Amino acid sequence: MGPHYPTPVKAYLLGTAAYLETHRVPFFKADLLRQFGIRSRTQGWEILRHGNDRRHPSFETRGRKPIISAEDLRKMEEIIWQYGYQARTLNWQGLANMVGIQASARTVE
Repeated sequence: MGPHYPTPVKAYLLGTAAYLETHRVPFFKADLLRQFGIRSRTQGWEILRHGNDRRHPSFETRGRKPIISAEDLRKMEEIIWQYGYQARTLNWQGLANMVGIQASARTVE
């Protein structure tokens, strides 16, 4: 197993390769690997092929679960649009009660 290459080196390699490909600059990938000090061609090609991005695309799962769901927010917004000025005179607690949410006014706010 070859050496581990830190994330900044991988990011520089991927960024440079993407820039050169986007601007249609002819280059050899072996030259890029040599430029960034990646001695293992196997690992270098693996980095270029997969472009391992350490950021996870999923939503945040830590912490307290939300009291108001996206569907509840959509319902509150519909009430405000449907009833216009009358809905705008409601306080936050009244808006939550119309949707059927058992939450404090501060949570709805």
